[in-house]
Amino acid sequence: MNKALLFLVFFLFALSVKAEFEKGLIFQPTSKLPSNHASTLIALPDGDLLCVWYAGKREGAPDVALYLSRYEKEKGSWSQPRLLIDTPNKPEGNPVLFYAPDGKVWLFFVTIEGLNWTMAAIKYTVSEDGGKTFGEVKYFRKKWGWMPRNHIVVLSSGEWLFPLYDEVFCNSVFMLSRDGGKSWEKAGRIKSLPGNEQPAVVELDDGTLLALMRTCGRGSYIWRAYSKDKGFTWTKAEQIELPNPNAGIDLLKLRTGELLVAYNDSQRKRTPLSLAISTDNGKSWKKVYDIETEKGEFSYPSLAQAPDGKIWMTYTWKRKSIGWIKFDRKWLLDKLNSPNR
Repeated sequence: MNKALLFLVFFLFALSVKAEFEKGLIFQPTSKLPSNHASTLIALPDGDLLCVWYAGKREGAPDVALYLSRYEKEKGSWSQPRLLIDTPNKPEGNPVLFYAPDGKVWLFFVTIEGLNWTMAAIKYTVSEDGGKTFGEVKYFRKKWGWMPRNHIVVLSSGEWLFPLYDEVFCNSVFMLSRDGGKSWEKAGRIKSLPGNEQPAVVELDDGTLLALMRTCGRGSYIWRAYSKDKGFTWTKAEQIELPNPNAGIDLLKLRTGELLVAYNDSQRKRTPLSLAISTDNGKSWKKVYDIETEKGEFSYPSLAQAPDGKIWMTYTWKRKSIGWIKFDRKWLLDKLNSPNR
């Protein structure tokens, strides 16, 4: 086959491959779960996904509990939400799922033991069967004030970095485990004015850590900092070009090297919910697409990449349900290169 014909074959094949994008709700809004928020998402090796969030009458109400839904790849659908964690008369919050290198699934979360989020303790439970059942709930940190939100990062060294934030002092804090979660030590802290919180972290190819943070208090822009020593010291926090309305974000390093951030493209409202991409290790960003543009709240995204390369995101949908999207890299690049983006 000559080069011209070979090129034509590949060109026609490329045209025949359609970009994939799907979107929906994990469950339809219901009066039984009137308020739903703060989902966390992970992909499992078999292609299934787990999503956990908190739901109840309203954020901080005594009946607020954690619920779980599983995306079953074989069925191509999400399971009905099931009650997972419910501390009697105390609200749960901010779940974080983590798939560990040994195959165990960890779930971290907080229980408000006082009047508000500043009086919450971090707890955890572990599953040894891919999230079908979970073990005893234990305390991770009894002392009030610190909160989880974004994914734990397994460093190239094998250590685990846990991004946390200080709800009292409005800055980002980090803990490091050198023994697979058996013990943890305090790492660094990122301070800024105005404050920052809910850091989302990725490790770059050279081992440098990049953290993007939500603005704490009045909305303005997303914060950025780098660390070259596993999170013990960080560069001075600086604001980047992407706005933030005092709302959660998430950051994902794709297997092809690009960085993807999900955020609200506004300084005041939690809409639109958007995606942006970086090809220079987070130094600059290009907005790709608005996932949601209606009035209302579309917030707290959680990103994951499945074994087949597909990219998934769950998010708060008007506080009435948990939304989800799935797309492939071709769709992402098509939107990035579209003249109408």
